[in-house]
Amino acid sequence: MRFSPLFLALPVCLVTGVALGNPATPEGAAALTKTFQTYLGTVAGVVTVQPEGEVYGVKLNFAPLLMKLPAEVEASVTPIEFKLTDNGDGTWGFSEDQSISATFKAPGEAEMSLYIAHMASTGTFDSALGVFSTTSGDASDISFTETTRDASGGMATTTYQVASLHSETSAVANAQAGADISTTYVMNDISEVFEMPAMGEGAAPMTLTARAKSYAADGTITGLRPDALYKLLAFVVANPSAEAMDAGWPVLKPLLTSGLPVFEHLQSKDKMLGISVDSPLGNFGLAEAGIQIELNGFVADGMVREAFTLTGLTLPEGLVPDWAAGMVPNTLSLDLKLTGFDAASAALKAMDMVDATRNGGMVELPENDFLKALLPSGAVGFTLAPGNTTAPLYTLNYEGSMTAGPGVAPRGLATIRMTGLQAVRDAVKSAPPDMGMQAAPVLGMAEGIAKKGADGALIWELELTEAGALLVNGTDLAAMGGQ
Repeated sequence: MRFSPLFLALPVCLVTGVALGNPATPEGAAALTKTFQTYLGTVAGVVTVQPEGEVYGVKLNFAPLLMKLPAEVEASVTPIEFKLTDNGDGTWGFSEDQSISATFKAPGEAEMSLYIAHMASTGTFDSALGVFSTTSGDASDISFTETTRDASGGMATTTYQVASLHSETSAVANAQAGADISTTYVMNDISEVFEMPAMGEGAAPMTLTARAKSYAADGTITGLRPDALYKLLAFVVANPSAEAMDAGWPVLKPLLTSGLPVFEHLQSKDKMLGISVDSPLGNFGLAEAGIQIELNGFVADGMVREAFTLTGLTLPEGLVPDWAAGMVPNTLSLDLKLTGFDAASAALKAMDMVDATRNGGMVELPENDFLKALLPSGAVGFTLAPGNTTAPLYTLNYEGSMTAGPGVAPRGLATIRMTGLQAVRDAVKSAPPDMGMQAAPVLGMAEGIAKKGADGALIWELELTEAGALLVNGTDLAAMGGQ
């Protein structure tokens, strides 16, 4: 479960372009009320701002808005309350100390509930930046439950629980535009329970319980354009229906284009420790899992990257036969990156394809116009950064790259390096005869076409040619099969 610390302080982000003075005054409260209503609408009772000495007390009550939902839908959320202090220099002090409870129920379709026993945070909102320059927040006893109808018609329930959460954020002005934001957070004693209905007649319902001792994350966003997001939110509030949004396209399109690239670059590094999963097969364990996510905004140099590492895998006793136990990986790392696409041009082309005279209908353009904008070279690049898999019997190292796209023949190179293949072959000798007879020839062929490294490792250099051939150390595998 990802729990952004920005959630702890989101309401005050709506306070942009307001400059009042100390102490709090009725006039200041009225100005703040008007600002909040720009983003939350003017329904009576939703926004309440009162001067309380040196601070403004703000209450956001969403009950009047929830009453507009269809009659069969039940929803509730406790009011969000916090204090604002005008520092007189374009910054605002923010503080909150409350509990949160929210529910949503669409009978027979979905149910959700959120409860936070205690949530407290403080921060300084910088009007010039449009974001917080600093925040610090804590929450405890967090629980979220979601029940949804699955493909078979049964209701599946997922429950998340977190004992405690601490978060910190900071922000500075970006040299070109917007703000650069850094975030850290740590969650402790996390659990997820998945309750799934029976998958067939006579089968029993299944429950999976996952736990982790801690989850820590560090993230950065560079060049975030918060002002563009606020303007977009204000437009959506002012044009709540699909018809209104279509009619307002001449206003909406400049808001979208001026907001690009939304952000320049985003990166997060997450680490989870002490993972265990209880299942009908037994207990699975993992000492540590790391996840890295990286992507660019709507820029010409499009990029998406995801990497993960797993360490200390343990399996239920008896799940793997003795002869194969040494092949179960202890560690695994994988790092994939997608590049070569132009997200900026694709976004602009998509907006050009909207015909405002047809109330949001699409302009008739050649099918490949969008693809030409998205893929200027006709293909994207896939990169597998150097990674490895280790087990008691062997070690694998791998890396590679490939290009592919619509109408473009895929091409690629990869290198696999292995130590311990002989130990694997020896272990397979103890496998059941039918399994050993299938695995032994494959392992023998792999060793036969491998190159020998200086340290005794086996190396396979793979090439996918433009003609579609797969070469291993220069040998065409298809040709080998023909012989």
